[in-house]
Amino acid sequence: MSDVLPEGFEDDSISPSSKKPEREGLPPGYRMRADAHYVELLSSKRDRSEARGSKRDREAMESDTDVRDRRSDREHVERLIAQLSEDMSAIEASATLLAGGAPAVARRVNLDIIRAHAWRAAWVLRAQALVDGGARVQPRPKQLASLLGHVRSGFAPEGRLNSISLHVQASDWNAVVPVDEAAFVAGLTGAIVATVGLIGPADSATIAVTVTASPGELRTVDITQDDVSISGPIANRFFDSSWTERQGGWTAALGAATARAAAEYHGGDAALVASPRNGSTIRLSFRPHTT
Repeated sequence: MSDVLPEGFEDDSISPSSKKPEREGLPPGYRMRADAHYVELLSSKRDRSEARGSKRDREAMESDTDVRDRRSDREHVERLIAQLSEDMSAIEASATLLAGGAPAVARRVNLDIIRAHAWRAAWVLRAQALVDGGARVQPRPKQLASLLGHVRSGFAPEGRLNSISLHVQASDWNAVVPVDEAAFVAGLTGAIVATVGLIGPADSATIAVTVTASPGELRTVDITQDDVSISGPIANRFFDSSWTERQGGWTAALGAATARAAAEYHGGDAALVASPRNGSTIRLSFRPHTT
């Protein structure tokens, strides 16, 4: 019984004058048993009430969780729509300038703007599906050179617009590795987008992508920048998708989440390692494929 009876209840040490008289006609000790029974009834009633209260509390908590989840989903959709609207507006504006007979230099810049925003919009849709678990990941043998070529060519227009150089190197360009192409490209692109967010306004920055692989096995992919120092709080929250106040905003948060999701889909993980001086590395690790 969870209730503790009051101190001195039916205790012989209490003086006779302080004891309440026994109710007339009841056998000795009956009051104690009756009162104890009443306490048990109260305790049982309270336990049932607490059980009902606990159930109500759980239902309320579950309801609150559902509300938070729906709110989070709605916020994700709103951000997604806002990002796509921004990309489409930039494409439309650049297309209008091209149609107006812009000079050669302006034409090249506007073509890069169109390509960069189209590439970003397509990546955002694939990334969100990967993070939400809506993507079907099916690893198949793919040549590493082809996979990295997609990433390099896709990022090229944005790199030119932001004065960012992307250097890609691999231990074995001809290695054929078992990955899901769409998930791998989206994840690596996400790591690059998140790194662009870290670099921020740094001028003429460099992002190095280093892939360690052998025939039939993809081991690690390192995405490194050595232009900006990373503090402890940034490193600790880097993969927190709710941290949208970071440099690069929501797309940088989506990039980090996509990088981790892609690695996890392939049995690996992702980590951010800050350099003792300037720079940082996002390392995507992959579990060796077994047949």
